[in-house]
Amino acid sequence: MKAIVLYAIGSPLVVDAEEACARAGITIAAAVRNVPGKTWLSAAVRIVDEAALDDALLRIPFSVVLFTPGHRRRAFDAAQARGFATTATLLDPTSIIARSASIGSGTFINAGCVIAGGSRIGERVVVNRSASIGHHASIGDYASLGPGVVLAGSVTVDRGATLGAGAVVLPDVHVGANAVVAAGSVVRESIPPNTLVGGNPARVLRTGIMGYNDVSV
Repeated sequence: MKAIVLYAIGSPLVVDAEEACARAGITIAAAVRNVPGKTWLSAAVRIVDEAALDDALLRIPFSVVLFTPGHRRRAFDAAQARGFATTATLLDPTSIIARSASIGSGTFINAGCVIAGGSRIGERVVVNRSASIGHHASIGDYASLGPGVVLAGSVTVDRGATLGAGAVVLPDVHVGANAVVAAGSVVRESIPPNTLVGGNPARVLRTGIMGYNDVSV
């Protein structure tokens, strides 16, 4: 991949995507502002509104790096409805990824991550800075792992689940779809879908949530 379009740039996380592209030698052809508001990209990146998209840009692979799973899914859907056809998988070259790991289309692996052997990362996942994913982990589509998250071996994280910064998940634990693990938590037991947990050891704080920021995938 020689060029990329960043779509939905209203999150500070886009600056990390810009840095990852620079380290990987990928040109950012444009960054698409899909809603009004501030952006965190450098002046070197060309920012365009959706109305300025042309066929040449629509042919370039695109990426969405919003952290909230539900917002990310909606942005991916909106980009494809606008005419983008190919999702880009963006891997920061400072991360260590096992040869036997698999990574789905549209996923963003930020700087300094370690992904161990036999792991499966789904589509359109965000793995933030310095996360460590143990052997034979399974990460579902649209999940989000915050900075410094540590997953032990054989952990399963289902679709749209979110793990906050520094959360630790012990071996063989299953985190259900749209569940949220608060920052700094230590998870020793499996978590049902749509459940918020926090603490050390993590305990249930709320059930029946929609997902992170109350948006489901």
